Formats: sequence, C-alpha cells, structure tokens
Amino acid sequence: MPPRGADDDYVGENEAIPEEEEDFLDDDDSGDEFQNLTPLPRLGRPGLRAKASAPAAQAKGKDSTKPKGKAKDAGYSWEATYKRSWDNVHEDESGSLEGAVRQMIDGNKRKRVMRDVAPVQRGIIRHLVLLIDLSSSMLEKDMRPNRFELTLQYAKEFVNEYFDQNPIGQLSIVGTREGIAERIAQMGGNTIDHVSALSNKRKLEPRGEPSLQNALEMARSSLAHLPASNSREILAIFGSLTTCDPGNIHDTIATLQKDQIRVSMVSLAAEVKILKEVCTKTGGSFSVALNEGHFRDCLFELLPPPAVEGPKRKAGGQADGIEASSVVQGVDLLQMAFPLRLPAHSEPTLCACHSKLKGSGYLCPRCGSKVCDVPTDCPVCGITIVMSTHLARSYHHLFPVSNWVAVGWEKVDEKSCPRCFSCAIPFPEKPGHANAAMNGAAAGKNKFNGTATSAAATSAAKKSTGAAKDDSGLAPSSRYACLKCGNHFCLECDAFVHENLHVCPGCC
Repeated sequence: MPPRGADDDYVGENEAIPEEEEDFLDDDDSGDEFQNLTPLPRLGRPGLRAKASAPAAQAKGKDSTKPKGKAKDAGYSWEATYKRSWDNVHEDESGSLEGAVRQMIDGNKRKRVMRDVAPVQRGIIRHLVLLIDLSSSMLEKDMRPNRFELTLQYAKEFVNEYFDQNPIGQLSIVGTREGIAERIAQMGGNTIDHVSALSNKRKLEPRGEPSLQNALEMARSSLAHLPASNSREILAIFGSLTTCDPGNIHDTIATLQKDQIRVSMVSLAAEVKILKEVCTKTGGSFSVALNEGHFRDCLFELLPPPAVEGPKRKAGGQADGIEASSVVQGVDLLQMAFPLRLPAHSEPTLCACHSKLKGSGYLCPRCGSKVCDVPTDCPVCGITIVMSTHLARSYHHLFPVSNWVAVGWEKVDEKSCPRCFSCAIPFPEKPGHANAAMNGAAAGKNKFNGTATSAAATSAAKKSTGAAKDDSGLAPSSRYACLKCGNHFCLECDAFVHENLHVCPGCC
C-alpha cells in the first residue's frame, strides 16, 4: 500500500463540509431507504442551477393548481357513444333483477319487430354473394369462441333464414385467404348444399392475408351477367384491418358501380376507410360489430330485400334521359315458368344442370329440360323456374304486416278481451281493479286496526296507470293491437307474426 501523502489529510471536526459533498458523507440510517434518497449532484455550476431551479419549482406549483383543459375533459372520440348500461338495471321491491332483465329482453324484441312497413318496390328475385374473410385475423378470440367459429355459426343461420325469407332468391359463398379468393358454394337455391359447405371446417381453415379486390372480382363475375330485374348484392364479413390486392381497388369499385352491384359489409375489428368507401359508393350499408349479439343483428338486418331505386329525376319532374310519361306508364314484366314435378320412382334421366342420372326433378315447361332443384334459371332457355308457393311466400315483402301499437291501461275496459287473440294466454289484470279489491279488503281491516294504506302502494298505482308505452316501445298492459282488426295480442305473438308468419290472424 503506498504511503499517504501530505495532501491526503482527513477533514477536521471543526472544518465546514461543502454542501455538494454533504450528501455523500451522511451516515444516517434513514438515508438508506429508497424513498429518502437525495438526487445525485449534476455537472455544472451549482449556483446557476439553484437559481434556475427555484422559478421552475414555482412554475410547476402554479401549473399543478390549474384546472384540466377542455380537451381532456371531453374524452376520446370513441367514448362519445359510451353508455353505462348497468345504471339502467334497477331492483324491484323484492330485491330481484329478474324483472329488469326481462324488460330489457322484451325491449330488444320489440325493437326488432318495429320496422319500416311503407309499400315500396323491392327486388324479390335476389342474387346474393356471401363473402367471408378466412384470413388469420379470424382466429382472434375477442368474440367467443373466436371470430371464425362464430362467423360460421351465424353464416349457417343466415343461409337458412335467407332462403326462408327469400324463397325465389339464390345464394353463393366466396372466401378469401392467402391473397386469393376461393369459391365455397356455387350460385343456387339449395339450402342443404350451402350449409354442408359451411360445415366443413378443415377446408375453411383461416390462414394468410385476405384480398378484398380478388374476392369482389370473383363475386362480380357471378352477378354481372344477370338481368336488370334481379337484384345483385354482395354481403362481406371482414375481420382483417388490411387487404393484399394485386391492383387498384378503386377500379373494381367503379366496375361494381357500373354493374349496379350493391356491397354491404360487417366488420369485426374496426371501421376501415376502404371498406366503408366500397359500401358508400355502391349504395350498401357498413357496420362494425360490437359484440356477439350486435354481430348477429347487423347480419340479419340484411335479410329483407332492398328497395329498388328509381331513375334520378330532374327539377322539372323528368328522369335523366327518360320522359316523364314513359316513367309513369312503364311497367316491367318478367316471365316465369311453373315446372312439372317428377316423382322419385320415375325413370332416371340426365339433368341439364349436373348431367347426372336422377329420377326425381322438375321439367321446364318451355324447353322440357330437367333440373334438380327450384328456384333456378333454366340452363337451356334461361327462363326463371319457380314454384307457385315460392312466389306466394315472397309477397310479404311487398305487402308487409303493419306495425301493431302498444295499448295503455286507459284503453283497457271491461269489453276488452282478457286473453291474447292468437295464443289465448291471459293478460295481466288492470291495476284499478286489483287495487279496488285490495283497498276493499284493507278498508275492512282499517275499521278495526285503524291503519292506512301505504304511500308506496299509492305511488305504484299511479306509476302503473301512466303512459301507454315507455322509451323501449313496451306496453304496460302487455297488449298490442292491430290497427285493422282491433284485436289484442301479446308480445310473443307480435314477434312471431312479424318475423315468421307475416299474416295477421285477426285479419284473415
């Protein structure tokens, strides 16, 4: 060890220790804790640093007392429609939430029933291409069990409901993955073929990136040759935020506009500009699914056929390039053929659609060709072949059942039917009659006990005899009346008539 020099003397007891070095020489145990550590000295002149730090501390203290800005108080743009749904659920007198939950379910059911029933021209001969994203983004689990499983489940339900609501319509299924488009099911009207194609999950395994342009081009090739009397639609379920396209997708959008093909999309991730632009320019609808239930609602809103847009009229009342008289007097007629059905035990012959030997089938009345299923277009003469029952079931879109109105307690009297006209389930009793019986019994007790009716019962009676319906459209009397026949129905029958039966039982 080298000897200590003269300049290495220790600091004496009476000598002052510089302020910069005092932090290093502090032997107090309290300074060993992390929260009590003082900051290390910084390089530079300590005098200037001390003078500069004082105004900074004062400014920091002033800023901390300032209120937050308006921009921070306003919140983010995606929080504008945020709602505290749990505040709408209130307990009843017994402390149960069953009544509140039931009211929310009935409100959603009533909202689906209430729809536009204006008699407008609609394209009941529909040709729809269901486009499904099969990229790796469909494996996300933000929707249970994942996007792919849920999409296939809803797609099969959509196919069954589509052919039930549109019996003379046809459907095709296209998928996109790894930058290409694949045809899953050909254009046709057989429900079993489309559902079986969607049930094969091994062939539909998601992978790679989607290609929106290739999928739209393949769908357009199935719709471009159709006559103007048929509606041409594309419904896309897209879960990716990107698309791998080989060319300019705006050229494809212009081609879709020229061919009058309507594109509607349901996005599972977020709103993408190009997806919304495709829907806006082609006249379709665009929506973003918030959860599993909202995804189903967005998908099933596209089941009714869209309204047919007429020619654009000028200020003088004439259409572009068409005289007003020809527009008013012109009527579009479409030839249809009702085929002859062959029994299953008939002699097997080749069908014109698949070139297979089959005994059962349908014969075209114009050319005599045999087809396997109807509705379809004859592959030989091109005429539309439908059954008369299919055509009759399609008329409910042109003449829908009018919306039934909610009936309030003030319109319920002794002459009103106590049961539903359709299912014969009894309606709840009017609060006035129930309160009269209760008050009569309570009056007898009051003579002996001297008690009075509670204020809670009085306020409940006033609340029950209030408005005819609340914000959700529900009737407090659980009665819904048809404006034509005047009969009263329950909520379950209201939903069944407007969604499945499409005929009022009281008007028949």
